Amino acid sequence: MLIAVCCDRGAPGSTTTSLALGVSMPEPTIVVEADPYGGDLALRCVAPGGHGEAFPPTPTVLTLATEARTTVTPGLAAGKAHEFTGSTRVVPGHFSAEQAAGVKNWAPLAEALRASASRVVADLGRIHSSSPTIPVAAAADVVVMMTRPEVGAVMHLKDRLERLAPVLANIRNAPPVVVPVVVTPKRIAGAVLEHVGRMLAPSNAAGVIAGIGWIALDPTGVEAMHTGQVGGKKNARTPLLKSAGVLNDQINQAAGVGPYGTPEAAQVDAYAGHGEEA
Repeated sequence: MLIAVCCDRGAPGSTTTSLALGVSMPEPTIVVEADPYGGDLALRCVAPGGHGEAFPPTPTVLTLATEARTTVTPGLAAGKAHEFTGSTRVVPGHFSAEQAAGVKNWAPLAEALRASASRVVADLGRIHSSSPTIPVAAAADVVVMMTRPEVGAVMHLKDRLERLAPVLANIRNAPPVVVPVVVTPKRIAGAVLEHVGRMLAPSNAAGVIAGIGWIALDPTGVEAMHTGQVGGKKNARTPLLKSAGVLNDQINQAAGVGPYGTPEAAQVDAYAGHGEEA
């Protein structure tokens, strides 16, 4: 399965959410930092056994994109990924947009990610209808669009989705499956989801929305994840990773049965039992 995570505006948590989706999955998952304008996962994260060092400088997503021009195999993405924690591997991005100038066509990368034998979460960063990574979004089983709960942020997402959905549908010859995701504290998540749902309901692109998800605003959990402190039951139950686990379940359902309606309260209730001891 290929999941594309993107956003309309800066700093709504697409990179953190991508990594959390990977870390919270029990099955092998590859997180690919595919933001054409550059990323910083290699600076944020600590590789296992690295004693504070980040991932090696290569391979990166540019290495993967270059090789995908000539060779696409089920193991190509995994072969360019670095071990992170548990069953999660990471393909870091490049640091600046200038470094990606030589990659004129991102369609081969989309094909390689789609062909992967492992689950892939691709962080596309900010996206618009002419973004270089549109082929990756079009190839995705589910497109996760991140937003903050503020009215302005949600309205920007609504506008972006209305512009983006027909572009993706034209490329894939089918409507995309989109899950808008709100970054919010758990204590107000239910109310926020209902509010965002009402704002998006009149959208011209409402038909492609497969429910609305949320990810916990959890700075402590983010720090623990970036430093590899995600082992054991206690850390697996951080608000961040618990909410990511619920979001993974929602993504799986969206990919399997297409657009569906999940009551917002049920999504928050699912969080309460996620990651708890049996």
